[in-house]
Amino acid sequence: MTSLDYAWDEPILSPFIMLTVKGAGSSEIVCSMNDFQDSKQLYYENFIYIAATYTFSGLQEAGVRPVASNKDAAYAELVLDVSPKTQRVVLKKKEPGKRSQLWRMTGTGMLCHEGSSVPHNPHKPSQSVDSSMILDIAGLAAVTDNRYEPLMLRKP
Repeated sequence: MTSLDYAWDEPILSPFIMLTVKGAGSSEIVCSMNDFQDSKQLYYENFIYIAATYTFSGLQEAGVRPVASNKDAAYAELVLDVSPKTQRVVLKKKEPGKRSQLWRMTGTGMLCHEGSSVPHNPHKPSQSVDSSMILDIAGLAAVTDNRYEPLMLRKP
């Protein structure tokens, strides 16, 4: 733990500071600078995109067969998206904040799809992972015969 000396900006005002995390799941707390409590915590959802790296950088791993020869794919910025009508997992151009492209990792290592769950207040207990949809392969067993299996959403 580190500390830093701080000169209060307005010494005639009460020594309170408001801390806020802005975003879809924003959180806010007010702390007394005279009695700072470790029990006060800010919470926020940290959603991720699952990206096809090559489509962002144009760099390809050595020894990997290129999927397409189209140079435009190198900078297409493709991420996993879920079609609302079919629930199919597809690659689409990244659209910042689009819920159908947002995912979160659970404590048990599952990738939950944000767009298929109801938004919730971060100050209230989170919905159980059982009501979320997770990323999975469409096949019932591991692929052993060199076939490709599409991705889909499933209940955990």
